[in-house]
Amino acid sequence: MVGCETDNSTLQVMKAKSGDQVLTVLSHIKFDKREEFNKILFDEVMPAYSAYVDSSAENNKLNDNAEKAMRALLPMSMNEDSTWTFIMLADPYFEGALYNIIPPLKQKYGEEGAEEVFGRWSDCFVRGQEVFLSKQK
Repeated sequence: MVGCETDNSTLQVMKAKSGDQVLTVLSHIKFDKREEFNKILFDEVMPAYSAYVDSSAENNKLNDNAEKAMRALLPMSMNEDSTWTFIMLADPYFEGALYNIIPPLKQKYGEEGAEEVFGRWSDCFVRGQEVFLSKQK
């Protein structure tokens, strides 16, 4: 298992209760892109996610809850294949909340800016993200 450190800037406000769903996303990052990915994630993607305003008040409440329940585990060491694994947890997962980064990026940076940020973000990955939806016991 990959050793990870939690991001101390994000306080864990929520935690799944028995029967709740938890979303786990593994991002496998190229060996030379760790710092770049970290910077894009915390300086561009997460601020866009935090600032996102949906046209629906109900969705905004879901998104606010999702943001409070989200946390990141940062890699402390490189994997055997010379990649880094960042882990994002939605603990709990809120059905109907926004977990896609594209709408917040477009809203914050415009179409071209979002494409530029997403292009740099995507270039950090060695392969696609692994996404798991599970149930808390």
